[in-house]
Order: sequence, then C-alpha cells, then structure tokens
Amino acid sequence: MKRKLLFLVLLPLCTISLCAQKLCTLKGLVTDNASKERIIGATVYDVNDISGGVVTDVNGNYELHLSTGKHTIVCSLLSMAPDTAIINTDTATVFIHNFSLHEQMTQMQTLVISAGRYEQKLEDITVSMDVLKPSLIENKNSTNIKQALDQAPGLNILDGEAQIRGGSGFDFGIGSRVAILIDGLPALPGDGGRIDWNFFPLENVEQIEIIKGASSVTNGSSALDGSINIRTAYPTDIPSTSVSVYSGIYDAPPVGEKWWNGAANFSGTSFLHTEKLGQLDLVLGGMILYDHGYIGPPSYLPLLGKKGNDTTVSPNSLGEKTGRFNFGLRYHPKNAPRLNFGLNGNFVESHNVLSLIWENADSGLYRAYPNTIILQDQKIFYLDPFISYLSAGGFEHSLRARFYYTNNVITDNPSNNTTEFYAEYQCIKKFYALGGLNVTGGLVLNQTHSNTDSTSYLGVSLPATANYLQNYAAYAQLDKKFWDVLNLSIGFRDENFIINNGKIDSKPVFRSGASFKLAQATFLRCSYGQGYRYPSLTERYINSQFSDLSIFANSNLQPETSWNSEIGIKQGFKIGSFMGFIDAAAFWQQYQNTIELIYGQWGKQYVTPTIFSYTPGFEYLNTGPTQVKGIDASIEGEGKITKDLKIDVLGGYTYTVPQALNPSLIFATDTSKTKLSYNSTSSNTANNILKYRFQNIAKIDIEVKYRACFAGGDWVYYSHMQNIDEAFYSLSSTADYGIAEYRNTHTGGINVFNARIGKDLSKKLKASLVVNNVLNLSYSLRPLKIEPPRTFAVRVTWKV
Repeated sequence: MKRKLLFLVLLPLCTISLCAQKLCTLKGLVTDNASKERIIGATVYDVNDISGGVVTDVNGNYELHLSTGKHTIVCSLLSMAPDTAIINTDTATVFIHNFSLHEQMTQMQTLVISAGRYEQKLEDITVSMDVLKPSLIENKNSTNIKQALDQAPGLNILDGEAQIRGGSGFDFGIGSRVAILIDGLPALPGDGGRIDWNFFPLENVEQIEIIKGASSVTNGSSALDGSINIRTAYPTDIPSTSVSVYSGIYDAPPVGEKWWNGAANFSGTSFLHTEKLGQLDLVLGGMILYDHGYIGPPSYLPLLGKKGNDTTVSPNSLGEKTGRFNFGLRYHPKNAPRLNFGLNGNFVESHNVLSLIWENADSGLYRAYPNTIILQDQKIFYLDPFISYLSAGGFEHSLRARFYYTNNVITDNPSNNTTEFYAEYQCIKKFYALGGLNVTGGLVLNQTHSNTDSTSYLGVSLPATANYLQNYAAYAQLDKKFWDVLNLSIGFRDENFIINNGKIDSKPVFRSGASFKLAQATFLRCSYGQGYRYPSLTERYINSQFSDLSIFANSNLQPETSWNSEIGIKQGFKIGSFMGFIDAAAFWQQYQNTIELIYGQWGKQYVTPTIFSYTPGFEYLNTGPTQVKGIDASIEGEGKITKDLKIDVLGGYTYTVPQALNPSLIFATDTSKTKLSYNSTSSNTANNILKYRFQNIAKIDIEVKYRACFAGGDWVYYSHMQNIDEAFYSLSSTADYGIAEYRNTHTGGINVFNARIGKDLSKKLKASLVVNNVLNLSYSLRPLKIEPPRTFAVRVTWKV
C-alpha cells in the first residue's frame, strides 16, 4: 500500500518529561500489515501519558521511555487501525516490540491537507471539499487536468477558466477567483492568471482537493471563491514505472463546415518513474502532446473580402504541440531522521492556440473570425526548493519556495515574460496538553516582475511596459476537536500588496468553522470566511488588440472583497460492501467592488488637434456589489456489488442565483460620455442575473468493473446561460458574428455524454477506448466559441 507521508504533515507530540524514577526503554519497528513497508510518522504513546509519545522516524523506528510498571501502549496513524500492546517494565532495561498497522480507510476517512494546511480526515473539515482520485483521470483518458476537473461537483471550466459555484463569469482568462496550487504552492501565472492546464504533471497526481467557498486565509488572494490543490506523489519502498500512449481523432462537425482535409487527430505519450535510492526519493515524469485542433482559420481575408486564409494563421499553424518534463528529489539524511529537503521542478514548452470568436453562427462555427485567433509560443518552468524539520518538541518547521518563469510570444500582440518568486515559512504544532489543539502559522513573500514588449497593431502603438507587484502575508489557524464529536476551526490572514513601489494596500481576512458528528456517519458543518483579491498586473495594465475585442488598461482598478457562509451535512452510507457519502450544502456569498470586463468607448485617437475618434473595446472595471446564493449536493461511492463486480460513482448538482445588488448603479463613464451600469451592459436583466453563469449544473460519472474489464460513462448538464454582454449583440449586427441568431435558436439546456470501455490485458498492461461527446452535439458553453465535436481515442497503459 502506498504510504507517502512527509514530516510536514506528521502528528507532533510534546517532548518527554523525565521523572525522578528509573526509566526503561521500549523500541521497535512499525510496518504496514499488507505491504510490509516501514511506516513514517506513526504515533506511539502510553495511554496514561499521551504527552510523552513519540513519532516513528524515516525508517519506521521508534524509541519510547517508560517508568517501571504496567503500561498500555498504542500505535496509531490516520487512516489505519491502531495496534495496542501491554508492556510490563519491572527493571531498567530495554524492551523490543514491533507494531503492525492495517488500512482502515473509507470515503469518509480520506486524508486531505488543503483545508487546514495539515493532514485531516475528510469527515473532520469545516468547509465543503471534493477529492478526485488518479484512477478517474486515467480511465477518462484525460490529457490535462482540466478534463478531470470538469467532473467535480460544483466546479466547471469555462473556456479554460475555473468557476466554483457561479462565483465568477468569463474574463478572457485574466484574474482568476479560484486559486490553483501544486502541492500547496501557487501555480497561477504571476502577471495575469490564465492557466495552461497542460502545465500540470498529470502523470503524477496523488489526488486533487477542491475547496468550495472562500479560502483566502490559507491560500491567499486568488482564493476568493475556492481553491484547487493538485497533490503529487513520492515513491514507496517498491520502485514504479508507468508509460501511457494514446491516439484519437475528431469526428466531422454535425453542423457547419468541416474545414480540415483527411483526419484531425491528436496523440500523446506520458511516463512516470518513482524510486527510493537509499536516502533519496526520486520522481521523473513527462509527456508529449500533439493536437490538430477542431477550430480552423478564417475563410476569407478581412480587408480584401475574398476566400483564403487569414494573413496571420494557416491550418498548419493551428495544431497544439506541447512537451513537459518534471522531477522531484527529496533527501533524508541518515544522521538526522527528522530532517528532509529537496528540489522539485517542472518544465513546459508549447505552441498553442486560443480562439476568441467564431466566424459566424452558420457555416463558420468551427472557424475563427479574422484577427481573433491567437497563436502563442510559450515556455514555462518552476523550481521548488524545500526543507522541513520536525523538532524534538514536536514543532513541524517547513520552508518552501518557488521560482516561476513564463515567456509568451503572441501573434500580433505584445509578447511578455514574467518572473515570480514565492517563499513560505510554516510551523505546525499539536498541543496535547491543551486537548489536542493544532496550531498552524506561516509567513509569505511573493514578488512578481512582468515585462511586456512594444508592438504595433492596425496603426496603434503599444509601448513596452514593466510592472512589479509585491505581496507580504502572515496567517494563523487554530483547530481543536472536543469530545471526539466537535471540531472547531478559526483562522486569520493579513495581506499586504505594493504595486510598482506605490502605496501599500493592506487587508485582514478571517474565517471560522465547525463540524459536529451527529451520528456514526453523519456530520453537520457550518463555516464563514472572508475573501480578498488584489487585481492582477494584466487587469491593471493590459493593452491588447483583437479586432473588435480590444482590451484597455485600468490602473485605478480596486481590490475585490467578499464574505462566504454555508451550512452543510455529510452523510455516510454502506450498502453491503458498497460505501460512500452524500453531501449537501446551502451557501451565500457577497462581493464588493466586483471586477468585470466591460465593453465601451475607451480609446481616444486624435485625427487632428480638434477632431478625434473613439476606439471601442473592453476594460476591467469595479462594477459594484454582487451576491451568489444557492445549493450544492454531491455523491461519491465505491465498493463491490459481488465478488467480481465493482462500481464507482461520482456525481453532483449545483443551483445558483448570481445577482447584481444595485443594477442601476453607474460604475463608469467611458470617453464618449456613455454611462455604464449592469442594466446598460447586460443582454438580459431578468432577476438581475450576472453574466456568463450557469444557474443549474448537474453531472454524474459511473464506472463498473467486472473482473478484468471495465465500462463507464458520464453525463453533464448545463442550463441556458441567461445573460451575456449586450455589446456582443450590437457587434454582431456589424461583424456578422451571429450571436443573437444562435442564442435565439439555442434556448434550452445542454446535455453532454461521454463513454469509455477498457480491459486489463495483464497485470501490467491495460487498454481502453474513450468516446467524448457521444451524440456529436454541436454546443457552446462560452458564447462565440463552439465546443469540440465527437472524439474517439485509444489509450494503452503499461505499469510495472
């Protein structure tokens, strides 16, 4: 059984108080009953003196000092059944006793870190959280993390942007309200926030933890609506190697033009090797991806009005090509078993494509409108040095850092590069003398430097810029369990931002929560959390030109603040050997200074000193107070129906009411003196529903395995998106986008079905067939962008 416990998340205990009487020594080894692996971090203690307990070292050894007499000794570890021994120590000598623990894990006892920065059972946390396992990623033939996240209840990915419970609309990938982390460290680009989902080491995912609701206290500014923490794995005692190869094709679109000749294919391979080399833990992984793509270039030259390819793109340039290599090194010194340190890294180089607007709503659904397709050559890498130490007094110290670099070369727009340095010191201590009070505290330093090249587009000069953002923060969180049924949590964070060496913007945020065990498998929880999001550098300083989608800078943009409250219940169930849980929550979140991308006449160009014209486009603005209320429910279960038949289920439903609280508020006046409000910029103001939100989302994934074969499928439902920018309707009248025509004929919900089958060909080899969009539905989630037609893919995985 895998056991990858870092000292950072060990259960610390107080040092031993020596008595005047003679002491005996009890020592031994703690192992896993099934795998025989040595267990790091198990707690060994006397039931009559738990403050004098010890923790097993990196080799699974322990040494406990006892007074003479009879003692009941317990060895325990989260997720495993404890082992107990009666020890009689009648003389001052050395006693040997080895403990063997066996797994006692259920869905309710899944171990998570993201909620409190230390390891907890899922049943004990005070916020809403979903956990995705790597088996779902592999069996769905996910080529990037985004495809797996799409199955998580309460979360959807809208054209690359993560949205949790309707807390954000679509902002062209800038300024995420959901924090994305790799092993607890921020992975959003420092300048803007548009994530490249191929960047994440998909082949080495231990689990994905999704917090729904404000989590700014532990995860910082971007976690206004929640966070996604992708946890990677370290080696076990047994070396492991896996290689996956897949290949697939796009089916012909059900409507519109099939612009490609022959087959539009995609293919890739990934690998992972993990091994312990003495005191060194080694992880090596990587992938190569090619994707022909399903959205083609414009069918005519915009200035000449004749058939042909856009001057900036051609079919051959639209394919995505990505390569990634990642590694992990962790060293455990022999003479310092409580210390470990190491270095992780991830390197990505890619050529990718972003289509902003379809050519038209008829034959051009699967083509881009002229000058609105972006070709990007990208280089990204990070290096993460870290060190952690468990002191004799039970204090867990860790210092982690990340050097993050991105370089983007973009067609017809300014290229940019960004360097980001992040460092975090964290200390965790569990005070058994105070009834098991867990204290977590930390200090954060984050500095971002962004450089944008000068360029010219359609006669508009865009000067080079350099911007600098500093962030300093301190946080603390207290967690305590009472009477083994009540878990209380309270946290605080102080955020400080300095942009371009200007004034300091400071904001304290708080959170609190409680989880109460009503019955053996029934848990009631409630929580309150404040959120704070500082605008990204791109939101404040971006100047980009994409046909009618010009984006203008707003250096006066103010931070967003919010509060989130919820009450939820988690109910475990067991039907034979099938077990899992049902979770339901009601939530309410309010925002101040909500940031949205608003269309207007923002640019002023002088023709003569007295004659000038206005340039239309978008600008990020504070649009006033908003709120999102709703309910969120999920179900997760797994187990055997018969000896040979196993079933896994993951599903959920989310209903939200996202509203503008002051729809007539004039939040800006553009350069043509037009007053802008929610009412004037929205296409549909019924019930004051915010733009780019799905009010109803339902999804379920079911997989059945019979002996060596498995079959599975999933269904996702999106309700009609009521409100979008009114500007797209007016632009359509001149640019022939056809958005009004399309939305008037597509007023119902969207149902998408995917399916998969597979077989274990041997203990080491597995093959599967995956069909996405089984019904070959032509549908749009983000207005003016069509989703992929049906795809077929074959995947073969070899593990040893």
